[in-house]
Amino acid sequence: MNEPEIRLKLFEWLNEQSLLNGGVFPRKQLASEFIVNGRVITLLGQTGIWTPAGFSMPISITTTTHGPYNDDFSEDGVLLYRYRGTDPNHRDNVGLRELMKQPTPIVYFHSIKPGKYVAVWPVFVFEDVRSELAVRVSIDPVYMMSGKVDSTNLLDSSKQKDKICIRKYIWVSIKQRLHQAIFREYVLEAYDTRCTLCNLQHIELLEAAHIIPDSEIEGEPIVPNGLSLCRIHHAAYDSDIIGITPDYQVKVREDILIEKDGPMLKYGLQAMEGSKIILPRHKPDYPNRDRLDRRYKRFLSV
Repeated sequence: MNEPEIRLKLFEWLNEQSLLNGGVFPRKQLASEFIVNGRVITLLGQTGIWTPAGFSMPISITTTTHGPYNDDFSEDGVLLYRYRGTDPNHRDNVGLRELMKQPTPIVYFHSIKPGKYVAVWPVFVFEDVRSELAVRVSIDPVYMMSGKVDSTNLLDSSKQKDKICIRKYIWVSIKQRLHQAIFREYVLEAYDTRCTLCNLQHIELLEAAHIIPDSEIEGEPIVPNGLSLCRIHHAAYDSDIIGITPDYQVKVREDILIEKDGPMLKYGLQAMEGSKIILPRHKPDYPNRDRLDRRYKRFLSV
């Protein structure tokens, strides 16, 4: 399998894995779990510009930051990515420019905490900004909409205004996905990776629920506005089948309590009535009582 085929295989793998890990990739997974024809291909290394052994050009670029919500892309989906060091002719920087000349798609990894990354793929290097010791990198809107890699939308100057508008639209969607992935990572960590209602500890079945929806002003993606819930209880909470009081007590909607159905209804929902949620390890991460009160009032009105 040649390099272009491996890159396409990588994008498929990232898609598949993001469904299992919620969009947050552990470093160990990126270092050892992408395997093609029995060969392990590392996806990032000690330097931000990473070229695996045997590759002619980089396969990924990485940014390490301290804050969980610091986006490096501009609002139109363009990233100014800095050279390694100050020598434009360093082999890593030459590799960036080769990506632009070919042109060749890569992955952008953004560190949200030590050993944990979110990813944007595929992206293209489309401009060398030597005066700033950097290159400009853009998301590929064609891939986001069709699953096909096509750099011509970046390199063709015709209808550039339309392409910028499309890229902006796509970037909003990507940014929401990344923020949700980061929110989930921090909320699940606070709750020791378990459902706050039923104690289910299978991470692939856990989600981060907003107390105040993110569509509202107070719906910030912060742990005190979050609950770690399994998928069934997340859906029940969002549908106001289940409510949580400011004193952390679980209430089940009255019509659901008297309904008769199978064991899922009986043990998965009705049995939750009057129980207390499992709280995070650290008090600053507890669900905010004012937010719970506001949300519980909505539950009562239903």
